[in-house]
Amino acid sequence: MQLSGAHVLITGASKGIGVAMADAFTSAGATCTLVARSADALAAHAARLGGHSVPADLSTAAGVDGLVAKVEAEAGRPVDVLVNNAAIETAGHVDEISEADIETMVHTNLTAPMRLYRQVLPGMLERGRGHLVAISSLAGVFPVPGTSIYAGTKAGLTHYSNIAWGDLKGTPIGVTTVEPGPVKTEMWDRFVEHPTVGRAAKRLGRMQLIPQEQPEKLASDVVRAVQRDRRHLRYPKRLYSAFLLESAPRRLTEALLVGQKPSR
Repeated sequence: MQLSGAHVLITGASKGIGVAMADAFTSAGATCTLVARSADALAAHAARLGGHSVPADLSTAAGVDGLVAKVEAEAGRPVDVLVNNAAIETAGHVDEISEADIETMVHTNLTAPMRLYRQVLPGMLERGRGHLVAISSLAGVFPVPGTSIYAGTKAGLTHYSNIAWGDLKGTPIGVTTVEPGPVKTEMWDRFVEHPTVGRAAKRLGRMQLIPQEQPEKLASDVVRAVQRDRRHLRYPKRLYSAFLLESAPRRLTEALLVGQKPSR
């Protein structure tokens, strides 16, 4: 997809991966609208990049209601690329995480991206142009102890985004599912503070299976994936065979079923 002159909506864009992606998409010629809860930080980044900011709490239904319409009104133009990046983590064993934390994580990490896909798609299909990006996680593939709720939401997001790709096959709308391993962010630092997660991370680190990636590297690769209409972006590459094994049943099902619905 051509990004020069495009309008990119990025959620979770006040720090970490979100800020790095805003920088990368802007460098590619796009104008970005940044969405997150931190209004002041969001406005500062948007001003620096010549973009727009729309504060919203995606952990609540009210924060997602009509969000794409608000973004398009603020920018004065439709959204060409949606990057669902916002996510929160709460490490802990299944009996340690409260029901309130479960609800907040599921809404932020899974429900909000589903709803935002739905909000942005009618306009994209009408215009015949658009791209959807889901920032999922390696956690959706590897069941690391202590990450049950977070990993569950990311597995759901990966599955949802891949089915969206099949539903949109044959249309001008691209879908990219991103499944990175550890990225050097505050979120990762908080995650490994939990003893169980920390021990698992150290063990996998000693085996050199999950090297940490810089947010800027991930962001530049996401931009290239959108430009080249890549379906998947997966880190680290040394685990690529595991990703292929995990996706084998989906690939088989797609070979049998994708394209069997009536044409649009």
